[in-house]
Amino acid sequence: MNFFIRNFLILKRIGLPLFVLTLIYTSLDQVLTINTEAAMQSPNGANSLIWLYGFVSLVIGISFPILGVLVVIYGGQNAETSESGLLQYILQHVNQMSIEILRSWGKTLMWSLLFILPGLWKYLEYTMIPFVVTMSKAYERGDEDALVASTHLVRIKLFKIVIILLIFHFIFPSILTVFFDEYRLVWRTPIAALGLTLLDVYLFIFSTQLLMEIFENQNQREVSNASAHI
Repeated sequence: MNFFIRNFLILKRIGLPLFVLTLIYTSLDQVLTINTEAAMQSPNGANSLIWLYGFVSLVIGISFPILGVLVVIYGGQNAETSESGLLQYILQHVNQMSIEILRSWGKTLMWSLLFILPGLWKYLEYTMIPFVVTMSKAYERGDEDALVASTHLVRIKLFKIVIILLIFHFIFPSILTVFFDEYRLVWRTPIAALGLTLLDVYLFIFSTQLLMEIFENQNQREVSNASAHI
């Protein structure tokens, strides 16, 4: 299927729930940032609420990427062959996805304690974990480790994955943060906030779809090679 046709179908299928999820996440993030800054600047000194804000920020910072990528992967499936609804699909995969993501974060942190660059390299190697967990038959059978499989794929497609991450996870977010961060408060600038959220949704779908197709293409190639040697 043509990339942009599939992109349109994904957007049509899961655009609304991903938009709502993104709007909730960005609004919560802005509220937490404002309250944290206010608590730190309090004339009475920083209070214990900072720890609460930090904890909540950490939880939503972990939860949103997991939920977001699950929504997009669900949207990328063939609607005619998909046997479950969106909520059922999320419940089916969110537990295992969370476990593997936390495993990857633990290993990344261990390498980061040595130097920054090894930590970044590990973060890069574990980029494809969501697709392994949700789309790999070998992982589903228990024959594959998600971290090892992700590392293997990233090393094969290193250049493409680095370019995607650089553009969509660094350049675009940096530009949007620098120039438009003050317009993300939906209760102050609703039109601008909704427009920026829509842009965030499309960029997230686009980048996730690019990574998903890298996984699918490589997985099909490896399955074909294995069949040819039988």
